[in-house]
Amino acid sequence: MISDNSENRYLVTNRHVLDRNFEKFGGWSLESVTVDGQYQPAVMDILGTVPQQITIIDPEPKFLDSDMVDLAVLPLDAPIGRAQTLTGEGRFNSLPASALATATDFAFGRITVGGRVITPGYPGIRGEVAERPILVGGVIASDPRHPAALGTDTYPSEVLTHSFSWNGMSGSPVLCYVPKALTWGDLGAGDFEEVLLVGVNAGHIKTSGETAGVLTRFVRADALAELLIGAGAQGIPTVSA
Repeated sequence: MISDNSENRYLVTNRHVLDRNFEKFGGWSLESVTVDGQYQPAVMDILGTVPQQITIIDPEPKFLDSDMVDLAVLPLDAPIGRAQTLTGEGRFNSLPASALATATDFAFGRITVGGRVITPGYPGIRGEVAERPILVGGVIASDPRHPAALGTDTYPSEVLTHSFSWNGMSGSPVLCYVPKALTWGDLGAGDFEEVLLVGVNAGHIKTSGETAGVLTRFVRADALAELLIGAGAQGIPTVSA
């Protein structure tokens, strides 16, 4: 979930989750979307999470013009009268727009092959989904400056990582450790890295055997920024600071 400068929230996921006409996932209609999660009021209040649940009736998810990009956002604060809070106050923790990586971050090597990535998600393993997210680590495997390619297949606006992904992790945020623009204070503290939201998990490359799921795709954050701006989000970064 992303919040903009006006504190409007946007649920971020894959297009195949919310668009019945995307690729081979047709044959159903979208009547409502329920967001079920937790709200943690304070960073250090680890045990003080509060269950939250909100339903959007007749949702209007937003997609990019290209039907090749598996990305969708759903405004949670815009549909006045269509949001029904079922549990709590409908408040969820979200990442600020300032955490988004930009096209410049990708183009000039701040995000590059071998960069460490972490993906929190809810993998459906053995038919069950955990109540808490599972954190999966890995590294960037393809050159982020170019569309991901594997054999004869090309994935526009996507990057490959060497990390596991399972069904149920669609739309998970992909976070990356990147070099920090250092100050004297950072040098003294030994703080040389920061974490950016570099993309949205789009699923694993389908293989078989023990290596199934070991190559995973994510849609780049600059494509997400373009979609958020089109959805009316304010203060979305488009270049590096």
